[in-house]
Amino acid sequence: MTEIFAVSLLEESVFEHIKPDLMARVPETTRRKIAAFARSNDAQRSLLGETLARHLLIKATGCKLPDQSFSTGEKGKPGPEGYKGIHFNISHSGNWVAVALSPVAVGVDVERMRKVPEGVARRFFSEKENYLLDNATDEKEKSEIFFTLWTLKESFLKAIGKGLTKSLSSFTVLQTGNQAFKLTDDPEANGYFLKTFNLCEGYKLAACSAHESFKEKVEKITAQELARF
Repeated sequence: MTEIFAVSLLEESVFEHIKPDLMARVPETTRRKIAAFARSNDAQRSLLGETLARHLLIKATGCKLPDQSFSTGEKGKPGPEGYKGIHFNISHSGNWVAVALSPVAVGVDVERMRKVPEGVARRFFSEKENYLLDNATDEKEKSEIFFTLWTLKESFLKAIGKGLTKSLSSFTVLQTGNQAFKLTDDPEANGYFLKTFNLCEGYKLAACSAHESFKEKVEKITAQELARF
């Protein structure tokens, strides 16, 4: 079963207070990367994402992760070196960081909603997806459609480990029911399943997995809890 977890960012002063405890839970290479960030929120997103992923992997396997950075696939997708039958993926946007954990290939994407970038939709969405946008009744509905489709499409690309090296317009996300979607128009999408999740107002969250079973709700964990684990 694929599970989704999320942690929200803290006020900068609160984050700085628990930052040493979080930094102690990641390897030296990660600590150097975090220290190099110019903006506190960027450092916080990166640190919370890796800390949450490592916590979930330890909890799932009962094994302590080695003091080394995650391995990366051909297109840069992170993975836990030495672990078999367990996959994860990390995404962050705005005030949220999300991690997907699954026994099979998985991708997750969270996006803070904003004004729809029309040019992006025309360039990266398929004809069927743009038809949905063109028939939205107002800007709010258009934003709902765009970011639902965007997160679903991104989660698929992340699940197969290709990121934006594969064109977003080369496949279609088709709505099959209320909050039910499937991938079409691409043989590479065969065997992958999609799901959207409720996170909070103003955000969209979606996941893609090579197994159709998803946990229904996002499990939220606080940064303070991660620092204590």
